Amino acid sequence: MENTSKLKEIKDRDLFYYRQRSKNRLFEALTSFFAEEAERRGITRRDIADSLHRDPAQITRWLNAPSNLTLDSISDLLLSLGAEMDYRVAKFDDRPKPNEMHPLIARLIAPRVTVQNTPPGSFQRIDPAASTGSSLRIG
Repeated sequence: MENTSKLKEIKDRDLFYYRQRSKNRLFEALTSFFAEEAERRGITRRDIADSLHRDPAQITRWLNAPSNLTLDSISDLLLSLGAEMDYRVAKFDDRPKPNEMHPLIARLIAPRVTVQNTPPGSFQRIDPAASTGSSLRIG
């Protein structure tokens, strides 16, 4: 069946990657805020549990892994700390382009250069603009 959508098809791998990335970012923001408040105000997980009428073990589960969080539990945790989440949507095109790359990706896209064993002084100059491929042979 032909895809007639105005949007491109999203691969499962991308769906799972961005779901987990979103969970991790939210979890990091939440646990960082809790750590700051705990240090600044001396708040404990038990204090949060008491204010929410929850078992302290539930608070520990929420703050130990991003998979246990729901929108309701996030709202409850932040409310107990006197805060709420401030959401914004960022388009990929509007984000700054990263200026770093994982070393394995860099190796995959880097041009390949081969050097042969040649006597000293026998290298020839190659004009990079004239090269038509990603592989250069020097010598």
